[in-house]
Amino acid sequence: MLLRDCYAFSTVRALVIFLLLSGCMPTMAQRAAPTAISDAGYTACSHASCLFVPDDELPQVYRQGDLSYTVKEDGSFTLSRDSRVLLSTHLADLSASVFVTWSSHSDWFAVTWSDGGAIGNFHTRVFHVKENRVEEADSVQTAFANFRRRHWCRTRGDNVQAYGWDRETGTLVLVTSVYPTGDCGKDLGHTEAYLVEPAGGSIRKHLTLPEFNAYAKSHAQ
Repeated sequence: MLLRDCYAFSTVRALVIFLLLSGCMPTMAQRAAPTAISDAGYTACSHASCLFVPDDELPQVYRQGDLSYTVKEDGSFTLSRDSRVLLSTHLADLSASVFVTWSSHSDWFAVTWSDGGAIGNFHTRVFHVKENRVEEADSVQTAFANFRRRHWCRTRGDNVQAYGWDRETGTLVLVTSVYPTGDCGKDLGHTEAYLVEPAGGSIRKHLTLPEFNAYAKSHAQ
């Protein structure tokens, strides 16, 4: 498991996802990510998930089964099998770390990144690998819309991050949160979670923060 020690990353401010993996979930769950400037080249991988800061001077290739992927500092994401490129896309305005997490059969993956530096805004995109085809899925919007109807920062917007994949149901676990700054009012940092079907994004289960804390402890990724 990554980040067992809650304090080991005081100088490398990790995504909420990895605070959850470590069992160190604070009351205000939204947390900062490593910045591309100070933490370039940082990498932490466990099982089917990797958190890293792209570094064009020391590029790294990450592997999942017979697939491999790379991310450049400008947000260029490339997925390949052998020498064949299956997906080439752009993570808009990438300015911090990237988190990639794969389903148990390596046929789905989610990518989370920030366009606002260390504390957001976090975005998540989801893709389905079908042999040599990769299709993007609308897995996030239903849960995100459900959350923002009740909790919304008019100044900065809300964040959505992938936690991982539920092994029993095959659903994607998403963490939604209000941007954690004072101009977001009383909801600043408010966090919930959802288990969603990757194909279409229908909500299988909605979790409050205490419920998600319990889930994370019993479903470490």
